[in-house]
Amino acid sequence: MVKPRSHRAPCCAALILLLALAGSGCAFGPFTLEKSHGRYNEAVRHVDEEQLLRNLVHMRYNEIALNLNVASIAAQYELAGQAEARPFFLAPNPATVSNRGVFRTFTSVLPDVNVSGANRPTLTLIPADNGAATEKFLRPISPETLVLLQQTSWPIATVMRLWVERINGIPNAPTASGPQREVPPDFARFRRVVELFQQAQDLGLGAVHPAERDVEVGGPLPGSAVSGSAVVDAAKDGLEYRPRGDGTSWSLIRKERRLVFDVNPGAQGHPVLEEAIALLDLRPGLSRYEIVAGPGITPEALPAALPAKDELHFNLRSTAQVYFYLANGVEVPCEHLEAGLVKLPPGPDGRPLDGRAITDGLFTVHACRGHKPPPAAFVAVKYRGYWYYIDDRDTQSKATFMLVLSLSRLDFGRQQPGGPVLTLPVGR
Repeated sequence: MVKPRSHRAPCCAALILLLALAGSGCAFGPFTLEKSHGRYNEAVRHVDEEQLLRNLVHMRYNEIALNLNVASIAAQYELAGQAEARPFFLAPNPATVSNRGVFRTFTSVLPDVNVSGANRPTLTLIPADNGAATEKFLRPISPETLVLLQQTSWPIATVMRLWVERINGIPNAPTASGPQREVPPDFARFRRVVELFQQAQDLGLGAVHPAERDVEVGGPLPGSAVSGSAVVDAAKDGLEYRPRGDGTSWSLIRKERRLVFDVNPGAQGHPVLEEAIALLDLRPGLSRYEIVAGPGITPEALPAALPAKDELHFNLRSTAQVYFYLANGVEVPCEHLEAGLVKLPPGPDGRPLDGRAITDGLFTVHACRGHKPPPAAFVAVKYRGYWYYIDDRDTQSKATFMLVLSLSRLDFGRQQPGGPVLTLPVGR
């Protein structure tokens, strides 16, 4: 009599494999988050960069800029496993020969394992085309935002070239911060002014920085009108009651943070400062010039028409104007110029002026043909048969691009707070 083989060992191996597979499912959730969080983050960053570059290219062709925000990412992961032991019969079956039945004995056991996985991400995209976003996109930035920009480590010249339209009436290519116009852009004097500001700051001659000042918004008030509850209510609104110099009345004061340009002691008379003061029609000899920032247009004073100024008047730009301004740095292929898709403005000599001269040293986008973007592209989009890209070696353009992308989120922000939201529920 032939004794059947023991199949206990294969069954134990299959059981151990099944338990190990089930145990790995418990660690699948944290492992998936670790492996996928960075990839989703990188994908969202890449999409935002392409979207901004695409908008700049469209605006170069006088086309509308649109944003589609990633509001949420819900990624459902599923891992399933199955293990079983299957009898395997050899031919001829020994059990048949001995007439003991097919299902009573078998010669060997083969383990069978099935593993399956699924990844089902769900993306929520929201167009940023509602009235509030559009209004903010078209509205000039606030003086508080300008203070915020100045407090960063970005060069003051970069900030001023992007977000300041005029300084004491000196224009920063205002005809280039909107749709195409066949008017010569005036920007050479402004470019020189911001260069002088940057030199003064780098040489330690002076610096632009925020400073607090007291602004009287109410008064004079009699002492009887300043009660304890009035003081508390004023404090809730960021206001403060202070006694006036006469000792009998009070004033309601609000603290404001403004930008100022302080001249360091001993720097008076330096050629850099003298040239800047002359260009901006400022009164020489002052140790501080306050910066009054706001929307609108401050006309440039005619020669000897007004006395010298004690303040710097900044007219600020909106995000839309910044986009139009940067779009001048997009290279336009010759065939598009010949077809009339883009018209170049006249330069000082009357000949067509390449828009890249306006953003020279600040931002440049190249154009080329090909099936794929060039290897040196930092970010690239395809439009009208050409690849438009920022060169990865152009550190200044990359820095400007990053700054504008960060600030544009104030206008084309996520529609949900804290977004995009990454959710990784784990299913079995």
